[in-house]
Amino acid sequence: MKTRFLGVMGLLLVTAGIAVGGTINGYVRDKGSAETLPHANAVLRQGDQVIGVLSNAEGYYALKGVPAGSYSFIVSYIGYESYRDSVTVPDEGEQRLDVSLNPETLQGQEIVVEANRAEEEERIQTGFITLETAKIQDLPSFGEADILRSLPLLPGIQAASDISSGLYIRGGGPDQTLILLDQIPLYNPSHAFGFFSTFNSDAIKDMSLHKGAYPAQYGGRLGSVLDVRNRDGNRNRFQGTGGVSLISGRLTLEGPTPSGSWMVSGRRTYMDPLLSLIRSDSTDVPTYYFFDVNAKLNQDWGDRDKLTVSAYLGRDDLGFDLEEDTFFNIRWGNTAGTAKWNHLFTPSLYGNFMVAGSKYFSDTDLNIFDTPILISNSIRDVSVKGDLDYFATSQHTLTAGVLSTWYDFRFRQVFNQDEQLNLKETPSLHSVYLQDHWQPTSGTSIRLGVRGNYFTNQENVRIEPRISLSQQLRPGLRFKAGGGSYTQYLQLVTTEAFSGSDFWVPLDDTVDPGESWQAVGGFEYEPSENYRFSLEGYYTDMANLVVIDQDVPVDSEGTTSEDVFVTRGTGYATGVEFFLQKRKGRLTGWIGYTLGWTRRTFEELNGGREFPVKYDRRHDVSFVLSYRKGKWTWGANLVYGTGQAFTPVVGRYALRAPATSDFQINRYAIQGDKNSSRLLPYHRLDLSMKRKFNLFGTQAEWYLQVFNVYNRRNEWFVENDNGGDQSPRVFKMLPIVPTVGVDFGF
Repeated sequence: MKTRFLGVMGLLLVTAGIAVGGTINGYVRDKGSAETLPHANAVLRQGDQVIGVLSNAEGYYALKGVPAGSYSFIVSYIGYESYRDSVTVPDEGEQRLDVSLNPETLQGQEIVVEANRAEEEERIQTGFITLETAKIQDLPSFGEADILRSLPLLPGIQAASDISSGLYIRGGGPDQTLILLDQIPLYNPSHAFGFFSTFNSDAIKDMSLHKGAYPAQYGGRLGSVLDVRNRDGNRNRFQGTGGVSLISGRLTLEGPTPSGSWMVSGRRTYMDPLLSLIRSDSTDVPTYYFFDVNAKLNQDWGDRDKLTVSAYLGRDDLGFDLEEDTFFNIRWGNTAGTAKWNHLFTPSLYGNFMVAGSKYFSDTDLNIFDTPILISNSIRDVSVKGDLDYFATSQHTLTAGVLSTWYDFRFRQVFNQDEQLNLKETPSLHSVYLQDHWQPTSGTSIRLGVRGNYFTNQENVRIEPRISLSQQLRPGLRFKAGGGSYTQYLQLVTTEAFSGSDFWVPLDDTVDPGESWQAVGGFEYEPSENYRFSLEGYYTDMANLVVIDQDVPVDSEGTTSEDVFVTRGTGYATGVEFFLQKRKGRLTGWIGYTLGWTRRTFEELNGGREFPVKYDRRHDVSFVLSYRKGKWTWGANLVYGTGQAFTPVVGRYALRAPATSDFQINRYAIQGDKNSSRLLPYHRLDLSMKRKFNLFGTQAEWYLQVFNVYNRRNEWFVENDNGGDQSPRVFKMLPIVPTVGVDFGF
């Protein structure tokens, strides 16, 4: 199967060839800010002849091998007015044509355009979703707009709880989703124990999510990819945006340089002074705050070169003094930076080269009755990456790239100044990929790709073929399918309630890396620009899964993957997703529904029998509405889901110890099948209200948001008293939470 796939791939690459003719090339940008627009549609028309291409992730396009002559040139991007002009293509050589698009405005009665900026890419790739910052900010939320907390409103995506930003996408755990910020991996993108993500919506340009069967330029995870990109900065004028809520304040500044742009964005909570006000001798209240900073600088060197430097810094700090000799302090955070160089070698060959670094750390310092305890873990990586986009012909766009990442994993544990554990792992991962985007006809799009990985801890090469197909059946109706193989070498060890103590470990050669095969297929129907309906089914087969072994003794000296994990697990995730969206008009929104199953099997767990994972959810429904009229905007979210799975106690027994003087009785619990019971169904309603107004001559908007309007105390997880006769304790999620705030711009 793999050999045949690679043979077909090679044949397509060879037949792409070198076409004779002229070339039209350039960048597509927003006219107001000069931000580049990825995945714009550039088309040449001459009678019945149509030649088209999509711009790449940097907004660059090239139409190569175009026969000489006069054409109508059209550049379109959802949410923008189309650009139309006449061009004359030379017999040979190139014609540079940069295009700036105006945001779409309609005269007469107010009509709000709610559309997907990367719709062309979405038509090609299965399970592909984009969300604009403006759309995220319109959704009712907890505290403030948040990408990760908004995604579970879409089909196939779940959150672990009300107070977690971890994502469970199509039956995969949080560690099976690759999360990138400006192409840099973030290993724990959360603040405030998971209440908020590290993504400041004011600093974000766009977000794309591959829910499954993702293309060959990504790798390293079994399930999905979330790719978040920061704003480049306004190239035309200085401007600022910001906001103040009950929880935090934020400010974003951006503006032009002589040949580029810059952007700086910051956010900080001010809960620490509020907590200080209620702290007293009789009231123990912790100290806590978090902050994050995003920065980006873009500089053009002529028409062919562009340098981009971006950085991110985020920290959480929690302290709690319980008694004179008892306290704990926890600090965790992410740091990331990248330097990227874009170079146009020829009109049809575009290069993107990057050096990046990322670090996640968590330090827990406890002192219990004058006994010090230190737990420290961190993961650092340094990456070198290169990608080439080759616009071979009007039918073939080839993409190739290499990525090398060097890791440094550390975990240290000290009890009463006695070092119990000091682990250090420094593996590296080297990957190469090749992909062909082939458009044999105007209604057919095929992507064939292959990725190869070499992980030094495993010392073998893994080959991962990828494919996606999009076929227009008739106007408005499209069939899409995709699939591929995926490998994961890193494992997340997580806790139920506190994401700050999560840590990553690399798998060594005592176990095989996790593997998955994915298959996705479905239909997309657009009867008009106003409505869109999609139906998509998926199946993921997983092998070589691992989970932390809860029975390993505390004083165990084994540190290999075989020692600390239950290994050789298998599993699958399958389901069907329905999505109906209204995209234009005063009233916009969507209805999403997912029917799904997720199962795992380990020889050492549940007697070797198959069991559902805790986040297996049979039914998941979401209703999202937004209504705009004049200066007012109203929003509503209603969600319903099957209750989370848990392991029940089905019986208890007691043993009397006759050898003891008081005939001591020991009580024991009998566990049922793993995750064989369900918590009560989850449901919640959120509402929001916003109004625009003038603030000291600038545009502003105040908002009122109510999370969990009818105060439903949804169930989170169950804690069993396995050694006694107490009833199980059910932990609840958040009650009703109102929030008010103001957003502003200048």
